[in-house]
Amino acid sequence: QQDLQMYEQCFAADLVELCHVDYSFKAVKTIVAFEAQTMRDVQLALTVPVQYGAMPNLGLYCQPDGPLPNWAELLPMGKFDEARAAQEEAVEMAAADMIHVGEALAEAGADGIDFDTAGAAGDADFLATLKAAEALRARYPELGIEIGMAGEFVLGMHGGLEYDGVRLAGLWPRDQLRLATRAGAHMFGPAINVDTGKSAAWNVARAITLVKPCMEEATIPVHMNMGMGVGGVPMAAYNPVDAVSRASRACVDILHLDGL
Repeated sequence: QQDLQMYEQCFAADLVELCHVDYSFKAVKTIVAFEAQTMRDVQLALTVPVQYGAMPNLGLYCQPDGPLPNWAELLPMGKFDEARAAQEEAVEMAAADMIHVGEALAEAGADGIDFDTAGAAGDADFLATLKAAEALRARYPELGIEIGMAGEFVLGMHGGLEYDGVRLAGLWPRDQLRLATRAGAHMFGPAINVDTGKSAAWNVARAITLVKPCMEEATIPVHMNMGMGVGGVPMAAYNPVDAVSRASRACVDILHLDGL
């Protein structure tokens, strides 16, 4: 709570996010009652909107962390059908957990839910996120929903999954935005990976190039992911302020982003 108050009052943040240190919906599900109470307390102390964030993190549903066979182990063995079946089952489990947590936090007064690093485990991860967003939008029409991507390109770990008739594997930011909008997201966060072998200026130019098609047709706010290793920001534990500020300014001035 004190961290969020500092972020609001000292750094002029217009949106803050409550989250748990174990930043995954599967983990948060076990302590959701405590997180809901924290959300109630935070809402009493802050003026700005407070959303709750966590990662879909589909990998937690396979062994050794979860009940399902590990598709990363099955694929190299040529067991493609088994790997696909495990991912399809994980989609339903993850979506159910995200909906459960989202409902609990919405009832506790959250202004929004942030699905952070969607698609990190590939197309199945992205599908679970879209399903959860769609379900929460149907139940809570006024709830803010943000879908922030894990990378610029949806990996086809399954390869055959679709949402609303669109194949998920291989989608770039503009098509990711389209599906996030259809699912009911209020905000979309494209993530453009940096090439550590290139200059900061080169990476900023590339990030702008890949996100520009989003801005040309977006009907919801686009909050570009900018941080260590994404959005033109260098891959470093403590980023140079000039590099971060130049990347941010370039993306805002050229792309006319709605937020960062």
